[in-house]
Amino acid sequence: MSTYARIPLRAAIATVALAGAFLTPAAAFAATPAHTPAAASAPSAGRYDGEKVLVHKDAGHGVLAVLRNGAEGPEAWLRAVGPDWKPGDVWAVKVVGAVTRQTPSFTVTEYVPGLKAQLLKAETATPVLRITSPDGSVKTYALPKGAAAEPSPKPSGKPSAKPKPSEPVAAQGCTVTQRKNIGAGTLAVLTMGTKGPSVTFEDGDRTPVKGLGKLDRQHPELPVSAGIYAEILNPYGSAPQLKTRTQGGDAPYGYATFPKLPKGCTLDGTSTPVTNGGQTTVVPKGAVAAGAEIEQSSGDNTALIAGGASLAVVAAGGYVALRRRNAARI
Repeated sequence: MSTYARIPLRAAIATVALAGAFLTPAAAFAATPAHTPAAASAPSAGRYDGEKVLVHKDAGHGVLAVLRNGAEGPEAWLRAVGPDWKPGDVWAVKVVGAVTRQTPSFTVTEYVPGLKAQLLKAETATPVLRITSPDGSVKTYALPKGAAAEPSPKPSGKPSAKPKPSEPVAAQGCTVTQRKNIGAGTLAVLTMGTKGPSVTFEDGDRTPVKGLGKLDRQHPELPVSAGIYAEILNPYGSAPQLKTRTQGGDAPYGYATFPKLPKGCTLDGTSTPVTNGGQTTVVPKGAVAAGAEIEQSSGDNTALIAGGASLAVVAAGGYVALRRRNAARI
């Protein structure tokens, strides 16, 4: 076989190998089953669990109330489920509303618009949930017994002093931490370090909410099964924020800014600059790095290999045709 015939043949073999490298992850991804409700069935440990009652159903919808009465006071979280929901089925799915002592009445605006929830006798040890369906039918459900609300102190005639920050910023080296209240009796522990922002969650008494886990650059958003919405915005920037919503419906989002790094500390980047002939190219990390490496290679076979990467789907057929053509030249 001539030298001129071997060069394209070797390049074609490299094309087929590269095609396999591209197709194998794609095939594996296609074989992975889609997200199923069972994956969302794991409840947030303790914090959002409680007595579960199907309080509304129609032809295509069901609304589950998770009734709680713990240290945070009485709560009823309304979640979207199927109309045939029964105990033991998936329950930790989308929140459509909630009622508490602070917000004792709520009208659902999505999923089942017009469904109204009211927390009656909210200040007592025996609160009751009242559900009014869109058709006007009414049902009531007793919450677990708990502690009555403490009486409010009598207002003072003296002007109140300027409120102090609830949680000061704590610094240790190049890491700063601050706790901020995001509602529903939950604290977000915002940490900023040289590796970027991270968040953990605590109850009002600073007990970690293990079921909510941790957010960081690699995992910036809570899953739907968490029961609340929380996402780090701009996780790779110098001024990230935590966007949250702890109640469903049309409740507004909350935003909390991460504390700034101490003076002299530098935020790590995520890309590696490579200098090539006076030009700087940012090479991405991960699976896409292979494409960048091909683009920076040199030689007569560069175009053929790059073309093989973009035409991986037909690589095998192209290889057969190329081999026949080379055989005719010999």
